[in-house]
Amino acid sequence: MKSVVGHLKSQRRTLSVGQVATRLEHRLYLSEPTRQATQEGCELAIRHGLSGVIVRPESVPTAGLHLAGTSVGVVTIPGWRHEEVEPLGTQALLAESRRLAAEGATDLGMLATAEGLAADAGHRFADDVTALVDAMQAYGARVRVVLDTDGLTPDATRAACALLGATGAWLVQGGSWRGTARTGLSRVQLMRAALPERIRLKWTFPVRSLDSMMICIAEGVDRFNGDAESILKDAERRAAFGPLLVPDPDTDY
Repeated sequence: MKSVVGHLKSQRRTLSVGQVATRLEHRLYLSEPTRQATQEGCELAIRHGLSGVIVRPESVPTAGLHLAGTSVGVVTIPGWRHEEVEPLGTQALLAESRRLAAEGATDLGMLATAEGLAADAGHRFADDVTALVDAMQAYGARVRVVLDTDGLTPDATRAACALLGATGAWLVQGGSWRGTARTGLSRVQLMRAALPERIRLKWTFPVRSLDSMMICIAEGVDRFNGDAESILKDAERRAAFGPLLVPDPDTDY
């Protein structure tokens, strides 16, 4: 007869170091957008097998050229100017997105704020997301939505996720857009429950440790910001002594 402990362990998922890496995105916009800095950041992403780099629009041509033919994606947001994202009309949004996709962007984002979702109960914003998804199909590029949960109540967050779930976006990113406010696990759970299963979930605030990352993976988070080199070094160290286990929410915490 199998022990209870053995049975519980068999229900936990395991990840390889490479699988941990593919859940991390490298934020190149934190440094000066010079050609050298962009190339060095892209090299780091290639070396570690990260899922993508996040760059401002002006760095897309350099990143796109450097990452062409690799598995590392190029993520940007149309209308991103310095520290702000300028709301764009539909035609301006599509025009800039087509240019960025032609320059090498593989993942186009749209920022959803409380103010932006206020018009027509969010349907106007959702219509623009759908239009962008349709336009990017010709380029093989995906569309994500960065949902700034600052100023959104749980009910408003849930409603936004339900609305965005029907747009064709492949990923919804939640949390403080500027990364200044930490949000509890309950908001992650709320968003995961409100989004269709096919839509991936990312959390904006940088994950601080491999342990925190594993708990969030258990809760359904698929992509992360964070110090990739530090997290992967820890993952390699642990993997040398045993499997990397994703905890079971029902039994481990």
